[in-house]
Amino acid sequence: LGLGESIKRDHDEYRRFFAKMAKTKPEDGQVREASLKDFMRSLYAHHEAEELTIFPKMMQILELRGLAFELQVEHANMKLLFEALSKERADTEVWRYKLAPMYDIMHAHWLKEEEDLIPFGLDYFSENEWSDFGKRFDGIAAEYLSTH
Repeated sequence: LGLGESIKRDHDEYRRFFAKMAKTKPEDGQVREASLKDFMRSLYAHHEAEELTIFPKMMQILELRGLAFELQVEHANMKLLFEALSKERADTEVWRYKLAPMYDIMHAHWLKEEEDLIPFGLDYFSENEWSDFGKRFDGIAAEYLSTH
């Protein structure tokens, strides 16, 4: 897969997580906790893969540097929010409402990647580089998941 396909595949997985969690109830607390833990692990693997593959290359291109900084800061902020949520009791009515705004934050982030980066990747990188980014992204994510 090219980098765009790898990134979008994960984003779709995250969209499914939020849709599933929106349907949960307080009695689903254990499912919420387990799902959130799995989601965070996958998200952190995704972020690490982006930060080690495409972001350093974006930093070298003046037109992409600002976007790279913005996405990296958003990764750090998402981690703080999810770490805080993971410490909350998941068997409460309010848990679902604490998760909901995170979808909006992530959706805005996904749109930046899916609309501002991916369609223009080949304007800055060759097809071989873009394909290599995808392979490296998938390898880094798999390595992260096997060790965390």
